[in-house]
Amino acid sequence: MMRTTLRRWAALPLLLVAMSASAAGPLAPASDGPSVAAVDLPQARIDAIDATQWPKLRIFATVLDATGRPVAPKALKKLAVVDAKKPSAPPLVRFRQGKPDEAQKDAKMQTRDKAGVPLAAMVVVSGYQHESLRSGTLGPRLRDALSAGWKQFAAGDRVNALWYGDRLYRSHALKGHMGALDDVETRQDACQTALAEARAGVELSQGVGDPNDKDNPPPSPGTWLCGLQDDAKRVGGQVKAATFKGHFPRLFALGAPFYDVKRYCAPPPEELEGFGPFEAKNAARQQDVRDRDATAGKPLPFVASAFDEAIQTLLLDARPGEEPIIVLVSDGRDGYFRELELCEAHPPKSCQGLTDKQALKTCIGTFLDQRVAASQVEFKARATHWLGVLRAAGIRVFAVGLGAIGRDFELDRLRLLAERSGGTWRLAATEDNIGSEVLATMAELSGQLVLDFESAQEEGADRPTELKLALDVEADPAQARVKVRLPDGHVGDARDKFRSAMRQATIPPALTRREVVERALHSKIAAAQDFLGYRTYIALGWALAIVGSVMALALVVLIVLKIVQRVRKPAAKGA
Repeated sequence: MMRTTLRRWAALPLLLVAMSASAAGPLAPASDGPSVAAVDLPQARIDAIDATQWPKLRIFATVLDATGRPVAPKALKKLAVVDAKKPSAPPLVRFRQGKPDEAQKDAKMQTRDKAGVPLAAMVVVSGYQHESLRSGTLGPRLRDALSAGWKQFAAGDRVNALWYGDRLYRSHALKGHMGALDDVETRQDACQTALAEARAGVELSQGVGDPNDKDNPPPSPGTWLCGLQDDAKRVGGQVKAATFKGHFPRLFALGAPFYDVKRYCAPPPEELEGFGPFEAKNAARQQDVRDRDATAGKPLPFVASAFDEAIQTLLLDARPGEEPIIVLVSDGRDGYFRELELCEAHPPKSCQGLTDKQALKTCIGTFLDQRVAASQVEFKARATHWLGVLRAAGIRVFAVGLGAIGRDFELDRLRLLAERSGGTWRLAATEDNIGSEVLATMAELSGQLVLDFESAQEEGADRPTELKLALDVEADPAQARVKVRLPDGHVGDARDKFRSAMRQATIPPALTRREVVERALHSKIAAAQDFLGYRTYIALGWALAIVGSVMALALVVLIVLKIVQRVRKPAAKGA
């Protein structure tokens, strides 16, 4: 009864999130169009449209088969990009088995890694000590799945991991802290210094490496040592070696601070990592520390969530040309995971005095339901904000739900963030399929299709202001890795079974001659900066500025002298 009531309370605010987001306009992973619909496999969807070089177009697309795996280009009997406003018109481009039609020989279809489009990826993982993770079989299976999935990252991808429990752990390239995932909040000062050095383009004081060692050079200026890491293999090894600890998973940090004893039915018997026991003396001492830190302007612990930290890392460190994504491998749990047992042992005040066991159980269930409903209302507000940020930054979320230990309403949160941001939701319903779902997610990232072609325009036609495009897909069951089966059991043509998700983009206005010249000039300046190096470029700039100032001053003095001479000549003649 209690679990049924939880689901009823939980569903309403999530439905409101979807309804309010739809009312405000579709929330998409990029600023150029709406989000994709909920996954209904098999599916063909357009993830993003790059029309900045019009009439050249670059389309990022995903084609998933009935099992949620990406379909290889050679297994696509046909893939055409069509104008959704003119469905009867010829397609803008058409590929067969990955090759363009004769009319557009220069068009290309490639997977993301072969097209040279790197990822900027944050992988967020449940790392608290649920019994199934710490001492059961789910923990080893989760590690094995992540280890196998990590190999899908391509050369050039920059990645990092957030392993969360009571605390947040991330891979750092800081001197002396590269052996294991490191506490984010403990290294806040060092990471702020590293970020300032990266922004200034100066030599990194906390980096490791030898300028004279070609095999182990120091990080180049501009690298944020606490951000996305070039060495995906090192990060993957740290994730595989991470331990499950903590009882207060901080995925979203909803509700009162985790150290606030008023949050619980009674003080939890376990310690909060980085805080200590929930004792009055310790709580008072920790409050003094927080007050001093707040007065000094230092960031406070237990405030940022794992999801917030993942977004912030991408906002600070993702580079132009990289595709920013977040991979969530989680049960969705947020907060003390033994709250039910704690409240049964120490009933809340509103339930104290009840002697009937069933009445007491119902009262505790109602109390916890109300807490869940309040957290869902908070999640609704936070999710609306998050989705807006994700859309503006072009960040997509891909989520794998750990259904073996996850509760329905918490797993629904992950699904909402994934599907509303333009990513994909997958549920590992049992421990047995956690590996396949993680691998499918990582394979989807590497198997994303990049379509490059030039849009033909009729002579004299007006430049369009926006595009609304869709995919027309027909798979080849004979070549597809997973064959599509029809209701009668026979292998059939998947053409009519693909659900196509449209997308639209605004075409940038044509550049004026002045803008073309300005862009070319800026490009030359940027190239000169890259060639000379940041510090040399700045020094040369100062030198030129000083020389220019001296020359300008000399010119002013010369002009003044000339004017004085001309004024004196008539005066001398008159005398």
